[in-house]
Amino acid sequence: MAKALLLLELECPHCKRVLTKGEKVPLDAFLRDTHQDGQVSLSALFGDYTIETDLKIREGTIVEFRCPECEASLLLSLPCRMCGAPMASLNLTSGGYLEFCSRRGCKGHALGGVGDIDQMINLMNRMFETPYD
Repeated sequence: MAKALLLLELECPHCKRVLTKGEKVPLDAFLRDTHQDGQVSLSALFGDYTIETDLKIREGTIVEFRCPECEASLLLSLPCRMCGAPMASLNLTSGGYLEFCSRRGCKGHALGGVGDIDQMINLMNRMFETPYD
């Protein structure tokens, strides 16, 4: 049986432009420790941690993500609960948001925010277009 994956349609929280391109989310990136500037394409499939980039990103490196359209920072002042690095955030076009850790290799993320299970269930129902609310 094939595993069903959830394709996230994501947009910039600042300019509201849709950033999902097929199954990828291309973002501008800066690596402060090596002074590299470039692009990182994250997978738009929820739970898929693969990336595509020409940057040399070592495990544990913190990436400063920016919107490729308006160049606004996507980093939050909120630390990752798993490793303490800054979280980044994108909006879901269906409502809610996705927060993800900026540290390479950390799998810390939150869909729809942290702590409200009713909000999470409502968000998932809207994304899967189920009749329950």
